[in-house]
Amino acid sequence: MYSVTDYHFAVDPMHRLPPKPPQTTARKSHSRPEYAVIGETLRAYRVTAGLTQVDLAKRLGRSQNFISQAETGQKRLDGLQLLDWSHACGHTLQDFGKAVEGQLAAIGKPDRPARRK
Repeated sequence: MYSVTDYHFAVDPMHRLPPKPPQTTARKSHSRPEYAVIGETLRAYRVTAGLTQVDLAKRLGRSQNFISQAETGQKRLDGLQLLDWSHACGHTLQDFGKAVEGQLAAIGKPDRPARRK
């Protein structure tokens, strides 16, 4: 049988493992500047359609807070949500994509990689 003194923690109860070295992690995708362009485009569509955040929220069946979070980049929208937003503001999803790509080109962001065939 073992006695209490045979265990390491009984000898040194404050013994700790050394800290792990800091890891270099990839940049979080939500902090990419392209998200600011998407939010600005969402807001521009709403404003040019003459809608308040509350008006658009009612059209989309969402809360005003959802609209605000989407426009400020705190919430990301999926493809169908972008489609609904575009249609509610009188545009198509294709219009939205062209507007975003136009703004990215204007600020000097490189084009997306070429598609594979």
